[in-house]
Amino acid sequence: MKEPEEKLADFVTILGITFPIFALIALGFTLVSKGVFNRAALDVFSFWVMNIALPSLIFAAIASRSISTVFHPNYLILYAGTALIPMAVAFLWFSRQSDPLRRAVAVMVSACPNTGFIGSSIFLLVIPEQAGVALALNLLVENILLVPLSLVLFELARNGEDTGHTLRQRLMQVFIGLARRPLMIAIVMGLVFSALGAPLPEAGLQFFKLLGASAPAIALFVIGGSLVGQSFDGNLPLAAQLGMIKLAVMPLAAIGLILLFGQFGVELEPDLFKALLITSALPTMALAAVFAQEVGRGTFASLAILLNTLGAFISLNLVLYFVL
Repeated sequence: MKEPEEKLADFVTILGITFPIFALIALGFTLVSKGVFNRAALDVFSFWVMNIALPSLIFAAIASRSISTVFHPNYLILYAGTALIPMAVAFLWFSRQSDPLRRAVAVMVSACPNTGFIGSSIFLLVIPEQAGVALALNLLVENILLVPLSLVLFELARNGEDTGHTLRQRLMQVFIGLARRPLMIAIVMGLVFSALGAPLPEAGLQFFKLLGASAPAIALFVIGGSLVGQSFDGNLPLAAQLGMIKLAVMPLAAIGLILLFGQFGVELEPDLFKALLITSALPTMALAAVFAQEVGRGTFASLAILLNTLGAFISLNLVLYFVL
């Protein structure tokens, strides 16, 4: 048993990680609600983070390492399994009480974490040496498996709609769109440099690192600003159920799979172990609300994301207490 002084020290350490993150989110909310920044400014900030800063951070982290230190199949398998379990739970649970489109939204919200905006910030504080690698591995699973799977369900639910394209054409557009995202391009280019063992010039490496360093604070500010105007109007019980799946089922799935696979000798190095548990406790990515808006379920998704962004303060602190 830990002494009271040790528990207090752990609590102070955890608050030292989570307080700056949620304080930046609160700052974004305050300044946007007071009119210092508007929605147009948030769009610019978001574009900077997703298309310039984060891709630079990921590229620098991967390209500066050998491929053996970047590619971690055990982590990819465990993360995929950790996410697929809450997705299956959401699919089955919302099949009983919702239409196919809302069910598709629930599947995405249940397991697609906000790795880019919130996860990257926590990784840099908790596992600074492996932050870029963990970020790249997460985004690889999310962009190759989780988001496409969710969007496939969207398209299947919309199959009866007259959109001017066949289901096959719409699905092809989904995968092409994901492949063109700067984040995916950065991962692929980083892996190419890493596999070839072609070192970046030091000046070039520092350039990308400097760009990447701008991502965390701006990303958290955007998250806070995007909460302005959100309300609790809508189906609060369903949104709360979905929040529980994301913030309770997913962490339990991560712990369960780590213990199960550990029985067969499949283990993670300490930093990636922390990254997986932190990822499982993150709130849903804000982009899920954009996808949901396109199919007329934006209010439901926004309410669920709002609830689990607030609830993540609890889930993240609990997980950090467990891993630190």
